[in-house]
Amino acid sequence: MNDLFGAKRNKISFDRKLFGVSYLVQGPMKTGSGSSPYGSAALKFHDAASSAILDLRNSQLDQIVAAAKLCAESIANSGLVFLFGSGHSRMMVDEMTPRQGCFVGFYPLVELSVSNYSAIIGPNGLRAPLSLEKYEGYAEEILKGFHFGPKDAFIIISTSGIRPLVVEMALGAKVRNLPVIAILSRAHCEKAQPAHPSGKKLVDVADVVIDNLSPVGDCAVALEGLAWYTGPLSTVTGSAIINMLRCETAGMLVERGITPVMLPSHQFVTNNASDEQLENFYEAYRRSLRHLYE
Repeated sequence: MNDLFGAKRNKISFDRKLFGVSYLVQGPMKTGSGSSPYGSAALKFHDAASSAILDLRNSQLDQIVAAAKLCAESIANSGLVFLFGSGHSRMMVDEMTPRQGCFVGFYPLVELSVSNYSAIIGPNGLRAPLSLEKYEGYAEEILKGFHFGPKDAFIIISTSGIRPLVVEMALGAKVRNLPVIAILSRAHCEKAQPAHPSGKKLVDVADVVIDNLSPVGDCAVALEGLAWYTGPLSTVTGSAIINMLRCETAGMLVERGITPVMLPSHQFVTNNASDEQLENFYEAYRRSLRHLYE
C-alpha cells in the first residue's frame, strides 16, 4: 500500500553490528483496516515488540527457570528475594510486587532518590537521579540499612547493566554471599564500556543473566526525519520476564508443598474472601521482614 506521497512503506532492518539484535523484518509494512495512511509507525513498534516476545520464549526460558529455582529456594527457606532497579527499571520492580497475583517472598528495594524524577526539571527532576546512578558508594549505603539473611537473594534490573549504582549493588550482594539474578540487555551491556571503577558490568557479576533482548539504546523504531530511535522494548520484555519468573517460582513452591501467600485482586467481584486474604497477605508479609531489622 502506498502512503500519502505514493512511496512504499518498508520496514527497517537494523544493522546487527550496531544494535546487536534485529526484530524488524524487511518487506512491505502491514497496515490496519480501512484506507487511512496512518498507523505504520505504530505497527513498526508492534512488530518489533511481538518478535522480541517470541524470541524471549525461544531463547530465555532456561535462564528464567534457573532464576526461578534460586527464588523458590530462597522463599521456601524463609528468605527474601530483593528487587532493585533505578530509573525506569524501577517499573519492573513494581510489576513483581506489590501487584495482583504476587506473593510473599519478594521485597521491592525502591530508593526514591533514583526513581522519582517525573518532574524532569526542578525539584524531583531527572538530573539528580542520573547523577546519583554514577556515584560510587551510594549502593553500599543502601545495603547497610538491612540485616540480610543467609537465604536472601537479589534480582537487579538494568537494561544497560553498566551504571556504577547497579554494579555496586550486585557486588555488595555477592560480598554478602547472596545470589544475584540480572535482567539486562546483553546487546547493550556487552557493547558498552564499563562505568564502574572495577571495570565490571552487571553481566560480569550476576549468577544468572536474563536477556531482555532490547537493542543497544533500547529503542527499536527508526523513523524518517528523526535523528534518534524511539519505541523502547525493555518495558514490554521486562514485564514478560518478571511475570514468567513469578509464575515459575510459584509453580516450584507448590511442587515443594508450599502454598505462597498471595495478594488477591481487591476488585475480584466473584470472590467474597478477597478482603480476608488481603489481611492474610499483609500479616505474612510483615512476618517475612523480621530478620531484616533484628
